[in-house]
Amino acid sequence: MIDLFRFTRAAPRPAHAAGARAAASRLGRARLGAASLMLGLAFAGRVDAQPTDSAEVQLEAAFLVNFVRFTQWPPPRFPSPDSPYVLTVLGDSEVVDAVREVANAAGEIQGRRIRVQQVTSLRQADATEVLRRSHVVFVHGSTSITPQQLLPRIDGASVLTVGAGHDFTRHGGMLGLSRSGRRMGFTANVAAIQASGLSVSAKVLKLATPQGRRQ
Repeated sequence: MIDLFRFTRAAPRPAHAAGARAAASRLGRARLGAASLMLGLAFAGRVDAQPTDSAEVQLEAAFLVNFVRFTQWPPPRFPSPDSPYVLTVLGDSEVVDAVREVANAAGEIQGRRIRVQQVTSLRQADATEVLRRSHVVFVHGSTSITPQQLLPRIDGASVLTVGAGHDFTRHGGMLGLSRSGRRMGFTANVAAIQASGLSVSAKVLKLATPQGRRQ
């Protein structure tokens, strides 16, 4: 398992504010702890036998964060040294919120935070521009958008594409998340990754099921 977090103790609150903020603080710690746990478990592939929808989305989000952590983009893809990684989600607002929560819990990766945004439809006026400026595009199962519809819009843009299932990588996507029993894993289309100009760590590819094989 990969150790992804260091937590720091917050500065003491004034005594008169402690009671007013206690409930919110407990809730915040609980939510952060859940997101952190998902990040810690993601590459171990461990998940409850019958997870809730929200837990499954959090686990998918944890995979996304780890993919960011172990991917290198061409330097021109970042306007400045502290420019964020832009992760665009094609999916429901609930999915976007869950991904943002886990990404925020992850903190900085190599000096950059992850900014999560949503594209609701490829018919959006600026959809192609937004997608091409992203570092990661995640096609969640809650959308009907197919790889055949998405990939031509970002061809040549050095965007890591992640979707659901084997079909996503079979049709040209780079990484496809899928469940097998109690485990969540992913397939990798190495040819698509190499053609994009991205460098995905061998640590990630070693854990993937190569395209063309079933888990």
